[in-house]
Amino acid sequence: MGFLKNAILEFYDHWQNLAYLASILVGALIATLLIHLILRKRYNRPRQSEHAWRDAILGALNAPLQCIVWIIGLSVAASVLTIDGRMPLLARMFPPIRDVAAIGVVGWFLIRLARQASENLRNRARVEGKEFDETAADAIGKSVTAVIVVVATLVMMQTLGFSITSLLAFGGVAGIALGFAAQGLVANLLGGATIYASRPFKVGDHIVFPGTPSTGGYIGWQAGEVQQIGWRATRILDWNGKPFYVPNAKFNTETIVNHSRMAFRQVSEYVYVRLEDIDKVAAIVADVNQMLEDHPDMGDYLIFKFDSYGEYSLKLYLYAYTSGAITAYTDYMRVKQDLLLKIAAIITQHGARLAVPVAAVHLSEGSASR
Repeated sequence: MGFLKNAILEFYDHWQNLAYLASILVGALIATLLIHLILRKRYNRPRQSEHAWRDAILGALNAPLQCIVWIIGLSVAASVLTIDGRMPLLARMFPPIRDVAAIGVVGWFLIRLARQASENLRNRARVEGKEFDETAADAIGKSVTAVIVVVATLVMMQTLGFSITSLLAFGGVAGIALGFAAQGLVANLLGGATIYASRPFKVGDHIVFPGTPSTGGYIGWQAGEVQQIGWRATRILDWNGKPFYVPNAKFNTETIVNHSRMAFRQVSEYVYVRLEDIDKVAAIVADVNQMLEDHPDMGDYLIFKFDSYGEYSLKLYLYAYTSGAITAYTDYMRVKQDLLLKIAAIITQHGARLAVPVAAVHLSEGSASR
């Protein structure tokens, strides 16, 4: 009779535990579904650009919060399974695993939050028509991610029973050894940090710097558009559409010309007029200077003067700066072409002509027929 009673009680306890486990898992599943529906509905509502951080929290919280619910549910289930000293191995191993998982989820949430905040701030800048500094955002994002990963790893190791002090001491010695063994890598890492700190250029800028010339670049120089600034190297797309990678340490020792930060463009050209048109030069110079002053794309510094006598012509010199709005190369060439055509028209209006080399002989149609 006693044996039957014990069997019935054991059977009852077994199924009661299974019922508890099933109810816990079902509850965790329902909670995660509710969290997903509520946060997705909340996050997909029309958002105002000024709520970038609130929206970033809502966007980053969904998946990590569901993981936390499952961690809590599994913790309750483990406590049910290990009650009264049952399953000692599970009772011993589950708490540190649970703690490590919780730390990892918190770190995951913080990384998602940083990325979502950066994306929201970028979208807000685009909506408001403001400039967004991609270089600074990339640097801050990488730094925050690195800090979160390092801190989370240290906390996990501390939770698992490792001595953080010993690890840090060993890391210091290992860091010195690795520094001597990988001086180039360290130099490039420091170069990347310097670029992020001083910002001589940013993503999207067109730069020129000394080096092996790329096709279409300057002689003895490399040139192109900055596409990505990594910790070790910077990716640049040259003006023929070919990417190349420059170690960051190079930018600490070389001169960099940033075309994208030009204040204006310079126009410097000689205009050659025939020697016999010397009596018309004063009027031509006066009219061209007036045209330059009236031109909407020119700046305050304007020079057009009779410079010198050439072997076969009079040399008039144009030296001027465009306005601050004309910095792109296509705009500069458009303005330069307009100036040269207008100067030629003014010369023609005064009955003068552009000079040609004395070796070229031009005969009239009447002379050719004779």
